[in-house]
Amino acid sequence: MREGGSDGCVRAEVSQSAVDMVLQELLREGTGVLLILDDSECSGHSLLKSCAVVAVERGDSVHVLGFDTSEEDFRAGFTPGISSRLTFHDGFHDPLDWNGKADLTAESFSSQQVLARVLGAPSAGGPVSVIVDSLSWVLLHSPATLVVQALHQLQRAAGGAGSKIRHIISLVHRDLHEPGTVSSACHVASTVVTVMPVPPSTSPASDGEALATVRHRKKTGKVIKKDLSFAVLEGFTLKTEHPSTPKLAVAEDTDPRVDPTANLTFNLSLSDSERQAKESLSLPYLFSAEKKSSLLQSRASGGKIYYEPEAVDDMDDEDPDDDLDV
Repeated sequence: MREGGSDGCVRAEVSQSAVDMVLQELLREGTGVLLILDDSECSGHSLLKSCAVVAVERGDSVHVLGFDTSEEDFRAGFTPGISSRLTFHDGFHDPLDWNGKADLTAESFSSQQVLARVLGAPSAGGPVSVIVDSLSWVLLHSPATLVVQALHQLQRAAGGAGSKIRHIISLVHRDLHEPGTVSSACHVASTVVTVMPVPPSTSPASDGEALATVRHRKKTGKVIKKDLSFAVLEGFTLKTEHPSTPKLAVAEDTDPRVDPTANLTFNLSLSDSERQAKESLSLPYLFSAEKKSSLLQSRASGGKIYYEPEAVDDMDDEDPDDDLDV
């Protein structure tokens, strides 16, 4: 299980345009499914909790299906006002129902059962956001086709029941699954955020800086993809700041007039004699003026056809069709 309270990897800085893109996806009506893909090198748990903060602030009833962390760990770090607006469904303590008293299991992840939990909660009635922490546990214990189908049908099932699930936000640990399984989950998502650590060779890099690739598919079918760095600050709020672009280091003794061909093991230049020989060479496909004039000269007697037989030709003066029975 992954604990989300200490993943300092996601404490980085976000460019203004990229963060606006993510926030627009979170705030827009009927935004569909958002997946956060992380791995063991960089956790996306804090980013998932920041999405919960945004959902609460826009007035949604937030339901958390918790498999990776306990309710106490998931609520840790939230302000009392945010935490009181979260409805937690416990799939952490008995996810396989070994004790027979499980509140939530991986096998119960279907559009009908999730919807029953949402509609049966006291806070039901307005727009709802569903947060799955994480979908990896469900994918490891249920067929991927059924899990993906549940994600795809959940919003439609809510609309048929007179409710509205505005957003479904889920964390997926991509290093726990085959690429095909992750690709199937991403296929039904309108937005996919892939988080990763900053390469050690990148400079400058602040403490805890992380990178992300955001792929968003609009309702028109147009796909927007951006690379960015992001930050989740205290209280799981996003900070926007234009990242500085690292400059390439240039040696002080670099002379722009240095010949790049000077130290090669082969010769790329021509001597004067070689250049003169090259210019005086007659190319085989270019005609001289005399030959061109003779070819273009018209002949009053007309053209002639010359045929030179080869040794293998069968020349016979008799009727060539004499042997045919016609």
